[in-house]
Amino acid sequence: MKIASPIIGGSGLEVYHHRLALGLSKMGIESEIYKFSPHWELFPWALRWKAEAIMKSGSPCDLIHSHAEYGYFFGRKDKPLVITLHHSSIDPNYLAPLGVPIRIHHQFFLKPWVKKTMGLADKLVAVSHHTKTTFCEVFQKDFQIQVIYNGIDPHVFRPLEVQSSGAKRPIVVFFSGNPTYRKGFDLMAPVMKRLGSDFVLHYTAGLRSSPTKSLAISNIKCLGVLPETELVKEINRADIAFQPSRREGFGLSILEAMACGKPVVSTNCSAIPEILDHGKGGFLCEVDSVDQMVAAIRNLGHSFELRQEMGNYNRRAVLGRFTLQHMSNRYGELFRGLLA
Repeated sequence: MKIASPIIGGSGLEVYHHRLALGLSKMGIESEIYKFSPHWELFPWALRWKAEAIMKSGSPCDLIHSHAEYGYFFGRKDKPLVITLHHSSIDPNYLAPLGVPIRIHHQFFLKPWVKKTMGLADKLVAVSHHTKTTFCEVFQKDFQIQVIYNGIDPHVFRPLEVQSSGAKRPIVVFFSGNPTYRKGFDLMAPVMKRLGSDFVLHYTAGLRSSPTKSLAISNIKCLGVLPETELVKEINRADIAFQPSRREGFGLSILEAMACGKPVVSTNCSAIPEILDHGKGGFLCEVDSVDQMVAAIRNLGHSFELRQEMGNYNRRAVLGRFTLQHMSNRYGELFRGLLA
């Protein structure tokens, strides 16, 4: 069996497909990912011909697996189409703070394509119950959507022994993701100013090719774009993971930190409470509440025992519910069922 996965790259979507392909390969299912630049989002109607030309040059596939925003342009009449819903970029709550041109594009151009994609799909999957509910609410329709949580390889994302200099050092707070409003990147500066020199924030530059946003504050350091092996090391060097998102279809960066045995400070919104247990694996703050975020990070920063307890809880949660093997098995069953 071979799966073709045409996608728009430059986000967690790309990471998701590469990891799923790895998991499926261990089940004897081959995957080929066709990645398109985010610039194609400006000319999506041209994707149909571009994708067809590129996919014809590869070996034949049995099934197409893509995403809601542009899956309509990747579909083929003779191939089953599986669409995974990651986060709703047409949700009014997501669009509200964005600029007028973006809102117009998403509402009047993207939304009809998403609707066509969902109507064309042979099977719809959502990465969380929140994402499933959001799509049903946007279109006021009770779609038949299967929920399959994202998973990661706990042998890759795992606790590592990190060398300590022995000297007293600041508490390291870690953020991973694209530096966007949705991810709460603008909250980093006020939070770190309040925390002061006893805390330092290390953050990655994300996957988009746009220039990295810099934060000219002494206790904030940009690590740039990290390969996966370095990402795992940096998570392990940190004491606390911080993801102040305003909207998450799932929250892959949170899961990565959990798998590495780190406590997480995040927000009580969208899909995040499905992953992170408040008071057990970290703290869920009100969206945009700098006060609560600062208090939660300080609380963890002042107690090594609490960080260990919550980090261990998170590691167990990943092993029990969010492994790559679990995710791959469910997709494998789905794909085989469609081709039976």
